[in-house]
Amino acid sequence: MMKRNINFVNRKIRKLNLTSRPTRKLYRKFDQSISPAGSTKYDELVKSLRENPNLNAKNFHQTLDKETKKIFPRLTVEEFDVAKFVALQKYIEQLEEDLAEMGDDAQLGNIDLQNALQKQQQTLQLLSNVSKMLHDTSMAVIRKIG
Repeated sequence: MMKRNINFVNRKIRKLNLTSRPTRKLYRKFDQSISPAGSTKYDELVKSLRENPNLNAKNFHQTLDKETKKIFPRLTVEEFDVAKFVALQKYIEQLEEDLAEMGDDAQLGNIDLQNALQKQQQTLQLLSNVSKMLHDTSMAVIRKIG
């Protein structure tokens, strides 16, 4: 079943642009047909990519090939390409989740910063009011004396 699905998806991917809407739809169908054990293997692959300290733009595809061969040693060339495609999609999904979490953290940081600035402005206003009151009091004393 899995091999038939991989071959089917592979034929479809060859015909379509990888970023097209039909391909993404096909990927979703394929992704849903992956068994829990297969999904665990893809999760392992993505985890190994994320934990690789030497991963950069130059060696990304070489590392992806090496890790995919290590986790899926018996795949044909076509199945191997589909497996890399699925792994890349899962990797991108995790990066997007991380980015969304960072966005939330940044928003919370901005709110904290705004609160701190507001407290600073209130403190400055309070000091300004105290200074004005001291000045007015001293001027009143001077007027009474003089």
